[in-house]
Amino acid sequence: MSKGKQIKPLNQAEYTALAQFRYQIRRYLRYMEERAREAGHNPQKYQLLLAIKGLPPDIRPTISALAERMQLNHNSMVELVDRCEERGLIRRARSGKDRRQVELSITPEGDAVLNKLASAGREELRSVGPVLADSIQRLIHETGRPGPDGARRVSGGKKKS
Repeated sequence: MSKGKQIKPLNQAEYTALAQFRYQIRRYLRYMEERAREAGHNPQKYQLLLAIKGLPPDIRPTISALAERMQLNHNSMVELVDRCEERGLIRRARSGKDRRQVELSITPEGDAVLNKLASAGREELRSVGPVLADSIQRLIHETGRPGPDGARRVSGGKKKS
C-alpha cells in the first residue's frame, strides 16, 4: 500500500462479502482436498500436478518456479517432488536450455490423476463460482461507484437506479 493513500474502513456489507469470499474459498479447497484423498493422494500432490500443467508458457517448470507458485519453501518443494516422482506422477529431466536446471513434467499416470481431480474441481467451481464472483465484485467496487456494467452500487452490492 502506498504511503500517501488513506486506508478506508470496510462497511458491514464489505465485511460480509469478505467473510463469504473466505468461506467459499475454504469450502472449495476442502472439497478438493477430500477428492484428492479419496483418489489416494495427498492434496499437495494434486496441487503440484496442477501447478505444472497450468504454468504460464513463459515460466519453466523448475522446482524454484513451482515453489513460488505453491508458496512453499525450496526444501519442502524438493520433498514433495521426491514423493510425486516415487509415485510415478512426475519426472525430472535436465533442461534443454540450461543443463544445470532440472525441469519437471507430468507422467501419463500423473496426467490421469490430474484430469480426474481437475474435472471434479471444475464441477465444484460451477457451484461456488457465482458466490465467489459476487463476493469479489462487492469488495472491489466501492459503494456508490459504477460497477463494470455502468450501474451504480449501493451497500450490499445491489444496483442503484
